[in-house]
Amino acid sequence: MAQRIHVLGCSGGMGAESGSTCIRVGESVLIDAGTGLSTLRVDEMRKIKHVILTHAHMDHIASLPMFLSNMFEGVNHQVQVYALSHTIEKLKNHIFNDEIWPDFTRSMGPCGPVLNLHEIQPRDELQLEGTTFTLFPVDHTIPTVGVSVRGDLDFAVALSAGEGLGASGAAATSEALNNSGTAATSEGATPTGATKPESAKAHFVFTSDTTAGELLNHELNKLGDIDVLMIECSFPNENHELAVHTKHMTPKMVDATLRALEKAPRSVWITHLKPSFEAKLRQQLHHHIL
Repeated sequence: MAQRIHVLGCSGGMGAESGSTCIRVGESVLIDAGTGLSTLRVDEMRKIKHVILTHAHMDHIASLPMFLSNMFEGVNHQVQVYALSHTIEKLKNHIFNDEIWPDFTRSMGPCGPVLNLHEIQPRDELQLEGTTFTLFPVDHTIPTVGVSVRGDLDFAVALSAGEGLGASGAAATSEALNNSGTAATSEGATPTGATKPESAKAHFVFTSDTTAGELLNHELNKLGDIDVLMIECSFPNENHELAVHTKHMTPKMVDATLRALEKAPRSVWITHLKPSFEAKLRQQLHHHIL
C-alpha cells in the first residue's frame, strides 16, 4: 500500500493559513512536529509511532509536547523520536524537564515511557513502516539534517483540499512548482510530475531549513533521481544578507540550487515562506523558477 506524503504544515512563521513544518508519511511517521501537527484528530495522532526531527528550532518542534500528551491511552505503542544529539539535548534541558513540560521519557503510558529518544547522525538510514528514510547534512544556524524518503509513495494527497492543509496549500504557502512551469494550489489540483512514477519506488526529498551552497548542492546530487524536492525559501531577494545571516534561502538562491543539480527533480515544492513576505516571495519565485 502506498504511503501518502501529507504536508500538514509548511509555513515559515505565524499568520499564514498553514501551520509550521510537519509532514506525515503514511499514517504512522512524521517528519518534524510543528504546529501543522495540530490539524490531525486525536485518533489520527494516536496512530503516529515515529517522529524524525530535523533540528531543534521551535517551528519544527512546537506541537511535540502536547501531541505526546494524547498518548497515555488508546495506544499500544511508545512514540519513537529520532533526532540529532544537539536536538535531544535541547529537548531534555528546555522542554521535557518537568518544569516547562513533563519528562515523557519517564512518564509511563500503556507500554512504558510515552517517549523514547534515539540519537541519529547524518548518513543514518532508518527503515520505518516499510519506507527508507536517509538523513543528510544541510547548512543551517544549528545542527540540522534533510530527509530523503524512498518507498512506495503517493504524492497526490498533499495537494488535495480539506485534509488539514487549509487554503494555503501543500507546499509552502499554497504553491507547488514543477519543471514544466505549472503552479498548482490546494484547491483539488495536482502539479504535473507530482504523481507517483510507475517504478516500484518513488523518492521524496525534504531539505528542511538550510542556506544555499556547495554542501547542499553536493548532498542533493548524491541522492540521484528525485521525484519531489521540497525546498525552503524564507526571504525575498532584497533580504539576501538576512537570509545569509540566518542561513535560509531567497528565490535567487533556490534558483541557483536547482540549476546546480545534475538531474532536475520531477517536481519542486517550495516551503517555509515567511508570512510577512508571502506575496513578494510568490512573485519572485514565479519569476525565477516558473
